[in-house]
Amino acid sequence: SIHLCTDQLLLALADPGQIASLSWHAADPAQSYLADKAVGVPENYGGAEEVMALHPDLVLAGAYSGRETKTLLRRLGVKVLDFDLPRSFADIRRQTMTAAEALGHPERGRALVTEMDAKLATAARKVAGLPAATALLYQQGGVTMGKGFLEDEILRAAGLANVATKLGIAGQGTVSIENLIAAKPDLIVLGVEPDAPPSLSAAMLDNRALVRATHARRVRLPPILWTCGAWFTAEAVERLVEAR
Repeated sequence: SIHLCTDQLLLALADPGQIASLSWHAADPAQSYLADKAVGVPENYGGAEEVMALHPDLVLAGAYSGRETKTLLRRLGVKVLDFDLPRSFADIRRQTMTAAEALGHPERGRALVTEMDAKLATAARKVAGLPAATALLYQQGGVTMGKGFLEDEILRAAGLANVATKLGIAGQGTVSIENLIAAKPDLIVLGVEPDAPPSLSAAMLDNRALVRATHARRVRLPPILWTCGAWFTAEAVERLVEAR
């Protein structure tokens, strides 16, 4: 694997002996959901030369893996499976099964999908009949996600209407503090780790005007649960349901 998100698929689905190498992010607990399983596994920096030296039968790559690396590997006869960032739970199901079948363990893929769907079904039962509520996922720099992104589906799975969509944002966009205050969401979902390094873009999440002018509940949703959309993203939905 030469991408953080495909690291997760490989660690969850493959036998240890099938894993020749993982990306250098795989063992970082701040970024990798399965960091503990990656400890001790050889790492790579996504270069074609270092990958070829391992003589892999299959390379799992992601949306932000080097295009030149993927092109060269294919030209040299290496099978490369390219996974885009999932935009829905349907995409997560499809990608999980694609990886599981390629690795020869379809039953493991089905187990992960079943686990995810069970959590989503439980979440849906818990929010059924609750009063309508709105939420905005707010990240450093005021970045948010509207219709067409996985983050929007996560909010809707928790029974929350996405304020970003109401503001006309399709895909990724930004919302100023003033517009956020005016929108009056019931829940502000802060997409940043509690122990993230200090920065000006992160400081705006704790802006005094924002804190004083809104009565919304603020909840932190660790990016590790949703930046790599996978079966464990159902945990993000569970946390939002709990916050409701």
